[in-house]
Amino acid sequence: MRAVKRSKVPTVLAAILAFALVLGTGGCPRRDPQADKLVIAVSAELDGMDIQQVYTANIVQEMISAAPVVFDLKNEQLVPNVAESISFSPDGKSIIMVFPDDLKFADGDPVTGADIKAAYERYIEISPYSGDWAELERIDVDGQQVTLVFKSPPANFVASLASMYSGIVDVELARSLGDEAFNRQAVGVGPYLLTEWVPGSHTTFQRNPHWRSFKPFVRNRGPWKFETVTVRIIPDALTRLSELEAGTVDLAPIAPEHRRRVAENEDLVLLEAPGAGQTYLRFNLHRAPFGDRRFREALAYAVNRDELNLALDDAVGPLWGLLSPAQLAFSAEAEAELRAKRPHDPERARQLLTELGYADADGDGILDKDGVPLKITLLSTVGVHAHEMAAPVLQRQFQLVGVDVAIEEQGRPYVIGRVRANDYDISLAAWSWIDPDIWYFSFHSSQPNPIWTSPEADRLLEQGRRVMDMAERTANYAELSRRVAEEVPIISLFYSYSYTAHRRTLRGLHVAVDGAIHYEDAGK
Repeated sequence: MRAVKRSKVPTVLAAILAFALVLGTGGCPRRDPQADKLVIAVSAELDGMDIQQVYTANIVQEMISAAPVVFDLKNEQLVPNVAESISFSPDGKSIIMVFPDDLKFADGDPVTGADIKAAYERYIEISPYSGDWAELERIDVDGQQVTLVFKSPPANFVASLASMYSGIVDVELARSLGDEAFNRQAVGVGPYLLTEWVPGSHTTFQRNPHWRSFKPFVRNRGPWKFETVTVRIIPDALTRLSELEAGTVDLAPIAPEHRRRVAENEDLVLLEAPGAGQTYLRFNLHRAPFGDRRFREALAYAVNRDELNLALDDAVGPLWGLLSPAQLAFSAEAEAELRAKRPHDPERARQLLTELGYADADGDGILDKDGVPLKITLLSTVGVHAHEMAAPVLQRQFQLVGVDVAIEEQGRPYVIGRVRANDYDISLAAWSWIDPDIWYFSFHSSQPNPIWTSPEADRLLEQGRRVMDMAERTANYAELSRRVAEEVPIISLFYSYSYTAHRRTLRGLHVAVDGAIHYEDAGK
């Protein structure tokens, strides 16, 4: 027995030592050296790094200077982010944000309530979007509590506060460097510190060890899991996809025509989200026959949104009301109601045109009145894919009910100038913004060239700017959608989907209804 025992001991020890040797020489999987690195591709170069100076922004600014608050994943409620709490005064005129005592900029410098006030004062002074703060009366600071006091309840401002444009920057550093230099090396309250910017190529960031987020829907409230983040500029959509497939990029926006290729790749995950905006047809109510509601209604019945969707390769969603599902105050019930009220009905379109005195006197398929053929011009923007694809479809649909349509394609500045001068018949138009207050600039009588106005529309638009309760605000804009659908100053056509893809190894992303991505819990 002893001999047997003695003979086994060295064998067991040898096995243990051999296993240890295997471990030490890579016999088991090692940690992926890329696990601490996140590489994101974007399609366009930026104006700069300072969110308060740029016209366009992307995840780069979010890394540097995050918003104090954000919307939840359903875009229904405002929740904390950099601020640890947010509330409103009883009269609804004040937004109260409390920031943590140990808040720091990404370079480690402390952030006080006075610093936050200075950041917003600088925003109002230099930002191209300072008009968003036009109704602000004052900013009060009490320690780490910052109160934004407005002249009236700022329902239409909340979306701006939750956007990356309200990110907090280091004003003291900006003043010492000067705005131009700060725009190249901005520092703010964000999850990362900018370490390199090579224009036209990439930006690189180092993790901010002081970062904390107070979003209620994430588990990780501390620094992100990635030691570094690189944002690469890749304008060509096919190149972005190829880099993603090769694994040199972790996440990238995808062109609609590439989404099926992504979906078929087991190594990739496709994210689809409705856009917060819409493409619509705008009528010039100052020019006959568009001033007659029945004529506009006839064209509305002639529109077949299913054909538009087919022409745009199923990359859009049909729309009858003013808001897409990704926008604040969207009402699915109102959208369904309007869809049922105004279906595709070419017979009804022809009937209305007949009631207006139009007839096909010569049998050529085009209606005429008093010997004059019914011809109109559709103004479309060159280089806007949705316009270029939708215009010929609308042309054919209107011709099927007897309206001859010529398409005039022009550059964006020219189209804007013609519309502002009311020198057009009908025009394709589009916009994108999460808040429904965007329609104030199209339908309120105070605007320089509104599409259409009415006292009731003014009332609803003004009320929409003041109602802080989301349920009430949703009902308000649902009623506005009904009024607009009744008068038909525009024909809502569709919202576009956005597509993003990421490597399957990248997990833990939280994606909001509008496609906004939250990375706090993300890892590989």
